[in-house]
Amino acid sequence: MNKLRDRRGFTLTELLCAVLIVLLVSALLTVGVRFAGRTYNSSMQLSEAQELCSTLTSVISDKLRFCGTVTPGADGSLDHIFIQDLGSVEGEGAAFQVDADGQLTLGSTRLLSSAAYPRGLRVRDVSLRYDSTSGIFTVALQVGTADSTLAETSFEVRRLNHT
Repeated sequence: MNKLRDRRGFTLTELLCAVLIVLLVSALLTVGVRFAGRTYNSSMQLSEAQELCSTLTSVISDKLRFCGTVTPGADGSLDHIFIQDLGSVEGEGAAFQVDADGQLTLGSTRLLSSAAYPRGLRVRDVSLRYDSTSGIFTVALQVGTADSTLAETSFEVRRLNHT
């Protein structure tokens, strides 16, 4: 009979309240961790899109800066550019394009490996214009996923082999 009236320890109600509090705290932590994971993934995707945009800017700038023959279209867009390490012997050249995988190509040659396009990133659009009097290329570039643009830039490159 002494043990039944002993007040040491937890009662069933106190134990249920403690379990309920632990469950509420764990539910809040689960929601917080999921939110943090989504935020981290979107932040990483945005960061990698900016890095890819910067890398493509450098690659395009280098190719255009030292290009040979340039054949602009009637509207100022570029039909063909002859670049020493990518062009043909006849000097026909090629144009910058986005392939079916969203990777930037010059003719049929990919400028970066597929590892440079992480987390479903792709080149959404690239446009080039050339001013033949000044020898300046104007480039606009958009990088993102299939649904949205995450990074974009526009820049000018002066052609060094311009006469």
